[in-house]
Amino acid sequence: MKYLLITLFFIMQLCMPTQADDLTGTDFIKRLEVLEKKQKDFIGPDIPDGFFVNGNVEAYYDDRTYDDSWDSRTELTVGIETTLDNDYWIGGSTKWDSHYSLNTALNNTLVEKQIGFGNDTCRVFLGETDAQRLGFAKTPKISAPLIYTQSNFRIDHNEKSVLACGGYKWDNQFKFDTHRLKREMPYAINVGYDRKQDTTYTTATYNLGLVELSYMRISSPKEAPGYSVDKVQEGYAVGGALHHLGIPLVWGVEMWDDKDTGLAEDDRWDIGGLYSLNDNMYVTAHRTINDDLGYSGNYYGLVYNVYTDTNVRKRADQRDGLEFGLYLHDKEQTSVYTGAHTDYGNQIIGSIRWKF
Repeated sequence: MKYLLITLFFIMQLCMPTQADDLTGTDFIKRLEVLEKKQKDFIGPDIPDGFFVNGNVEAYYDDRTYDDSWDSRTELTVGIETTLDNDYWIGGSTKWDSHYSLNTALNNTLVEKQIGFGNDTCRVFLGETDAQRLGFAKTPKISAPLIYTQSNFRIDHNEKSVLACGGYKWDNQFKFDTHRLKREMPYAINVGYDRKQDTTYTTATYNLGLVELSYMRISSPKEAPGYSVDKVQEGYAVGGALHHLGIPLVWGVEMWDDKDTGLAEDDRWDIGGLYSLNDNMYVTAHRTINDDLGYSGNYYGLVYNVYTDTNVRKRADQRDGLEFGLYLHDKEQTSVYTGAHTDYGNQIIGSIRWKF
């Protein structure tokens, strides 16, 4: 097909000589390759170049939280991005979320408004961004609750400025919960600053091949809202993917020490993995120990997908399509207020979600 189109192109050049100088054969091949890549990786509505729309529509089953057991949810991210002739990139995005899990008081509002610019080595992100976390996350955390009580934490979306540099294979659509590093530059560092909180963030990541290591630090002065003394939170993460060994497994371990700035005193641990059973189905397991409200639990999932995104290099849970998920939650809590222990037992959670 490529050679046929090239042949037709040259025939058109013979018929329209006045336009021959506007587009060279090399330029045409490049444009054709871009079109082929777009058609190969995505099946769905055609969106003009430079614009992107991401999100999901979900039917969520939880018989303990909702009276009729079901909750309908929608998340929509819209943005625009472009790369100039000198390889300089610029973009911006915002999100509307009917169930904003980080702060439900912001449900049904525009959140995570941010812009970014830079080149292939360094980029600056400004606004309600979580770019400071880029590189640190190692566990998928599928279906596991995200509970944080500090004014500043590793995935917060406070107004901030972040400089990220290194071997990132940039997503260009402001997704910072996953990442990939280039083989020729297997390291990266991020530095962020929250002016309102006078808080700095530093994250460093190095990929050793089979294993990737990360360190993150958040420094806040006692004058910042929510703090009474100077605090430094620290976290360590280790993880990796074993696909190149023929094992379709993504795994990770994360430890976070908030220096008692949250409600829970002990360190928080996240341990998890995702194993692909075949091209459409994967299982996931995650354990959280001592989150900010004193919860510890095991979270298991079995997920079947009808993918519209055929890019197999993406992590299985990051690909677009129709997703059917069945999850088992088994959690307990030692109250950070009273010290009382509660075992919530097993609970089944269900989800039908169209991701785009």
